[in-house]
Amino acid sequence: MSEDLAEDKTIASRIKKGDREAFSIFFNKYRKRVYDFSIKYLEDPDESAETVQSVFVGIWEHRHFIDKEKSLKNYLYRSVVNSIYNSLKKRAIRRAYLISELKKPEGASDPYDKIFYNELEEKLDQIISTLPIQQQRIFNYRRHEGLSLIEIAQKLNLSVRTVENQVYRVNKLLKKSFRSEMNT
Repeated sequence: MSEDLAEDKTIASRIKKGDREAFSIFFNKYRKRVYDFSIKYLEDPDESAETVQSVFVGIWEHRHFIDKEKSLKNYLYRSVVNSIYNSLKKRAIRRAYLISELKKPEGASDPYDKIFYNELEEKLDQIISTLPIQQQRIFNYRRHEGLSLIEIAQKLNLSVRTVENQVYRVNKLLKKSFRSEMNT
């Protein structure tokens, strides 16, 4: 048994008994690793910090269920993976909802929805107009014509990977722009 694993088992046993100092040691030992791990997937420093905090709080709140014979580190990472998965699932649901709302016929929305939709479209068009021509074409083929990445690649005589990269870059820029606007 490695020294690190033995130390983790001792810490797990102490945390289970409610030892705050042991929990602090555990937290300080793994928080940066967990943060770095989560930011790879979430790509959002605030959301990653929130994930780290909620996972550690969850471990403390459920410390009575810790099995000191099992790896607390593995439990920590499994919890982080589950939290990341749930965050990504929530994002996908929100995105799907927004897309479905934007695709509703204009007459079906109430006036506030229409105003929001028009402002969103205007902001989107403004951001898209600042992109290089190739990215504009790719984005507009996706957005207005609903073409797949393969269809866009064929239409523009590009590799699918190039189209994927351009779509990724545009989406990243849009997320950043809308996120910064929401925070102001």
